Amino acid sequence: MNSGRGRAKVNSGLHIVPYKRPGKPTIWYIYAYRGGPRIHDCEGARPVVTEEILQAAFEAKRKKPRGGDQILDRLIFDYRSSPEFTTLSDRTQRDYRVELDKLSVRWGSAPLAVFDDRRMREDILTWRDERANTPRTADKGIVMLSTLLGWAVVRGRLTLNVAHGIPLLYRVNRADKVWSEADFAAIKPHCSTELDWAIRFASLTGFRLGDLVKVGWDDIGGKGIIYTTSKKTRRVVVPVFPELRDLLAEIGASTGTILKNSRSAAWTESGLGGVFQKAKAKAQGFDTTLRLHDLRGTYATWLANMGVTDQEIGRIIAWKETRVAEIRLRYIDEARVVASLVERLSKQG
Repeated sequence: MNSGRGRAKVNSGLHIVPYKRPGKPTIWYIYAYRGGPRIHDCEGARPVVTEEILQAAFEAKRKKPRGGDQILDRLIFDYRSSPEFTTLSDRTQRDYRVELDKLSVRWGSAPLAVFDDRRMREDILTWRDERANTPRTADKGIVMLSTLLGWAVVRGRLTLNVAHGIPLLYRVNRADKVWSEADFAAIKPHCSTELDWAIRFASLTGFRLGDLVKVGWDDIGGKGIIYTTSKKTRRVVVPVFPELRDLLAEIGASTGTILKNSRSAAWTESGLGGVFQKAKAKAQGFDTTLRLHDLRGTYATWLANMGVTDQEIGRIIAWKETRVAEIRLRYIDEARVVASLVERLSKQG
């Protein structure tokens, strides 16, 4: 086997080693951690790290004799086995596993007692600051650690959550990101029928991408779509106005998910997102900073223009009233002020 010179870097705790053979395909060995048991091997191209490999690594690390039950790795394992984790959506579980693996690499062997000491907060802040050049990644780690330690406090295994309240680094305000009529017109020629339906459905419901691909015909009630969101499992009731009813009639199906791809199968998040990105890249005059997610703000603006109150809009799309008010101020109230000013000055002239 090759020496350390050919070894790959640790990725989420995994140790991936290539064994090169003259005239033959490279054999790749994946170890649960540096010095740990081998959990996978294959020939040819560098292996893709799958959920099965990550799970095998997790089980191997759990059995690693590094301090018994009073270490963070044990807490991570117990949290992943708890209802608080297993009842999360598949997407959320995948995202959490990535962050939990990073915590394991960083502090897996640390005694739980250090997390019951407020002085540990400084170490956590140092860890956050080390990744300040990628603020969203740094914040994900802090949020995951706080979630894990908060769970431990509820279970009585810690007395405090030293990660709670640590300021996040990433700040974004997308209140100015709303699709205009020009954006809809620019992208439409580059959309398949199925993508066009998805964009219009998003603009008339305010659903997130993760919910767009899941909401089904069975969720449609008398005058609304009654749906429990995948994020924070909030129950929302989206009114079916005539525009949405016409679109549903145009789509025409009656079973399964409302939105389907060109193969009449339910979209996946990556599938719908990928097709949108391709259409967006071709659309001349389309604001390239816009995302599918910004159709939520577009929907909120549309509702506000129809006279729906901030409180009602917040209930429909699971937003705080303050966020709705920010969009209203920017896109509706400002426009009315300008229109009134123009009208008044025109009369004076």
